[in-house]
Amino acid sequence: MKVFIKGLNTCNQRDHELEVYRRFLIGNGHDIVSEQKGSDAVLVWTCAFRGDVRDNSLDQLKSFCQDAEGDSRIIATGCLPDIAPESVGDWFKGELLPWKKADPRLEEFFRRPGGPSLASEDSKIFIEPALCEDATAYRKANPEADVIFYDQFVKLLVAEGCPFTCTYCSERLAFPDFRSFPEDKLVAACKGFLETSTQRTVALIGDCPGEYGRDTGTDITQLAWKILGLHPDLKIVLTQFHPADFLKHFDKVVGLLESGRISHLNLPMQSASDRILKLMAREYNSAGLVKIMEALRSIGFTAFDTHIILGFPGETEDDFEATMDFLLTQKPRYVLMSRFMETSGMAASRLPDKVAEDIANRRLNDGERRLKAAGIICNSEAGNMMEERLKRLNNAQATA
Repeated sequence: MKVFIKGLNTCNQRDHELEVYRRFLIGNGHDIVSEQKGSDAVLVWTCAFRGDVRDNSLDQLKSFCQDAEGDSRIIATGCLPDIAPESVGDWFKGELLPWKKADPRLEEFFRRPGGPSLASEDSKIFIEPALCEDATAYRKANPEADVIFYDQFVKLLVAEGCPFTCTYCSERLAFPDFRSFPEDKLVAACKGFLETSTQRTVALIGDCPGEYGRDTGTDITQLAWKILGLHPDLKIVLTQFHPADFLKHFDKVVGLLESGRISHLNLPMQSASDRILKLMAREYNSAGLVKIMEALRSIGFTAFDTHIILGFPGETEDDFEATMDFLLTQKPRYVLMSRFMETSGMAASRLPDKVAEDIANRRLNDGERRLKAAGIICNSEAGNMMEERLKRLNNAQATA
């Protein structure tokens, strides 16, 4: 069977699932093809963490359905089937396969007698080489390439799923149960990689990698030091590092930062308003964020970015200003600024005092304008950075 795999994922973590599918299909004797035309099946990994990427997934699915030939099967998996299945209209005649529930139909469709199962492929450690040395320079030279900041690092998936219960998080509707991948296998994978590569910066990725080890009796800092011990020139990038985990492992994380071997820190704080943070169930307050920022400042560490949600239920102008003041004072290098996306399955959808769409949009526009004026890179739904990224992602040539 000829199968076309298309990834619409905007996060690094889901590259693992695409690789699992690829190995599973090849192991069962199927051919992975580079375009939909002539394929027997189209397997689409959808994304739906916020409104614009959800709508892009829907638009792409419609296009695949329109271009389907004969009995070619369209299969939509990834986050959309769990987060917003109701958004898929009658036009979709394919299969919606939830990822979180490990829908058995993929096995039924593609597994052949004696072939590997998805479970056996899923247990393998995912490590991916850097796609370039400098993402900004690469994009300038290759404007059509779907290359993002983290593609200039080796990527190592250390954990998946998230144990937190943030009320706004639609992604938790799709996440599998939290698990840490075995420390010895992660270190061995890095060691093997370093023996054949000159790349020396490894991004530890996951849905919530700061919780690494909670199920195995270790923690993310111990893993980081073991990986760093493989080579004196090696550096680490910490992604999706929940501020609550920074505070929980405060002295250990500060020690890592003081060593000079952390090259970048992604710290999604979502808000700087105590009232909104409590409604979000974020497990820290603004005082905790100040403690983190003071530590970074004392070390002289400025290579950090963050994520912000605006228009959360009950957000007032004072809450918005508290967040903006914090950002403009602390000056992260980059801010991913999203408008709150209501999804029926998450707790925040039941909160009162919804913020009107025009007010949320005004705050997005105002926030982006003020951040850019301060020299901070801002990727918001009000701007065109994600729009351009989605165009590159949609047009990217699939790898057979």
